[in-house]
Amino acid sequence: MKKLSSILILGGLLAIMIVGVLELPAIGNPDNPSQNEVAQYYINNAIDDTMSPNTVTAVLKYYRGVDTFLEAGVLFTSIVAVISVLRGNKPKNETNEG
Repeated sequence: MKKLSSILILGGLLAIMIVGVLELPAIGNPDNPSQNEVAQYYINNAIDDTMSPNTVTAVLKYYRGVDTFLEAGVLFTSIVAVISVLRGNKPKNETNEG
């Protein structure tokens, strides 16, 4: 019974993913969400708004600063997790008194 329910759940998730991929917009279509006015605003106004000499720096530091900071936090957390897993548990020194 467990195996059948697992297969049904995975089949349902697979169907959802297939439908999601089929609903994606066509590549290169000028009406895609990635081709909206936000990118054009960044290109036209980033240097004037932020006084940064570089558009990429302006977007990363000023417009997406919190997002970049949180991504750095996630990377730091993953590094700490990997180090703690690789370090392992060291057995405590057992001393017998008596």
